[in-house]
Amino acid sequence: MYSIGDIIDKLVIENMKIFSIREKLHNEKLSDEEYVQLNNKMMILNENRGTLASLLDEKVENVVAHKEPNRILKTIKTYGKHK
Repeated sequence: MYSIGDIIDKLVIENMKIFSIREKLHNEKLSDEEYVQLNNKMMILNENRGTLASLLDEKVENVVAHKEPNRILKTIKTYGKHK
């Protein structure tokens, strides 16, 4: 199960991918085939973003209602001096 932060992280990554493809669609000279391929990727990314947004909404509602915990990984320092 993902934490709220994990879902937000995945949502940010999807948004970065969408931004990148949108830039390519608007700024590059593309063949029709390349345009269609990029547009198809954009459709999938938009669907993924919607799925993640719904998952985030559900997760926040469940955490606020105390129906489930907001699972967070424990931080462990693995570098520097060992004490």
